[in-house]
Order: sequence, then structure tokens, then C-alpha cells
Amino acid sequence: MNLHEILKTHKQSFRSGLIESLANQHNISPDEVIKQFGNSIDELINTKYSPLTLAVDTICAINKPVILNIMQDRQREDTCSICQANESNIRALSEIYGDSIQIFEISEDNPSGSLYHVLFQGAPEEDKKLPLTAVIYNGNIIRVWAGKAIDKAVYVSMIKKALR
Repeated sequence: MNLHEILKTHKQSFRSGLIESLANQHNISPDEVIKQFGNSIDELINTKYSPLTLAVDTICAINKPVILNIMQDRQREDTCSICQANESNIRALSEIYGDSIQIFEISEDNPSGSLYHVLFQGAPEEDKKLPLTAVIYNGNIIRVWAGKAIDKAVYVSMIKKALR
């Protein structure tokens, strides 16, 4: 799964849904919606997806395995015990691999935290939990996990798989 392709698919799906919704609201065809509101729709989509595109471009430009960690903001009072448990495993990876990997953290509250929803497009709600971690290499998603702390040995295995 290529991260750029997943984002592109999500963006197209959002655009189609928006056009369909506007067509229903205004009792006009989707083509008429595009004709009347096309520029506004494109502007809205560009604004909404700009932080995501920047994050995806940044991740895909990294020439080594990336550990993506989308988690709850550390400053919140209601802490996420799973996020905290997983954080120590990710820190251990940093100690093991040093500069050979890149850890890319995003708070769910950050605009680019919506990348979480892009990666889980179409997944059942019960699967959508924090933290979301993924191993990504050359823009390709090797593995994604959500709602659990992953043992560092599993991460190491996926990093080795990415490097093959």
C-alpha cells in the first residue's frame, strides 16, 4: 500500500461524497454541482488536505524506514495508557537503530493527525483506536497497528522486512 495512493483515494472519496451531498441538498445533478461550486469545492479540499499532503510528502521523502506514531497529545489531562505504553517501545527502537530509522510523531489534535482517518478509511469504528503506529518505507506501508502497544521485537521484525 502506497501512502500517496491512499491519500489520493481518500481525497477523491471525500470530494465525491461532498459533491453528492451538495447535489442532494440543492436538488441538482452532480455535474451541475461541479459547474456551480467546483472552485469552492477544490479550494475546500486543498485547505482540508494541505496538512495531510505535507505530512505524507515528508514521510515519503525519507529514505529509511519510518515509524509513524499518531497518538494522543501528551499535554492532555486524560492520558492514554496505551499511547504511553507504546511510547517506551518506540523509544527503544530509537536506541536500537539510531539514525537508521526515522520516528515521525503526530498528535491526534494536530491537523495532520487526520492522517489517522486516511489510513483507516473504511475500517469499522471498533478498529479505530489510538495510538496508530505504522512502519513505512519508501512511501509503502509495511504494517499498521491501532489501539495497542506493540512489542519492540515486532517493530524490529517489520523494519527488517522493509529493508529486504
